[in-house]
Amino acid sequence: MTASAPPLFTDAWLAACNAALEGVAGPEDGRALVVTELVADAPPGAHGEITFVADEHGVRLLTDADVAPSAWLTVSMRDAEALHEGSLDPATALAEGRVRVRGDLRAIVEAVSVLAAAHARLMAR
Repeated sequence: MTASAPPLFTDAWLAACNAALEGVAGPEDGRALVVTELVADAPPGAHGEITFVADEHGVRLLTDADVAPSAWLTVSMRDAEALHEGSLDPATALAEGRVRVRGDLRAIVEAVSVLAAAHARLMAR
């Protein structure tokens, strides 16, 4: 994100992400894709749980989501920041145990693919 981007996982960051995700379609097969990212050491003012949802209503990030995820990612705030800014490779983080995955790995791969479609729009904001 740009230097003026709001801090990761804050309400302002979520609003910017969701604005960038507007118009991005969910999975073509019509099923819902739900992945939750957990950040145990999120600082005050940041959400420690963000849920990615892609369904017939589109793609969005939610807090306090009332949906059952098919997969969870657990990561430290430092590694979450590095992953989101692109200075930490996701495959390396996974191989080194810096990102822990539980549930359907395919759902995580699909979520990353959908988010990649919106990443350039978010970086341009």
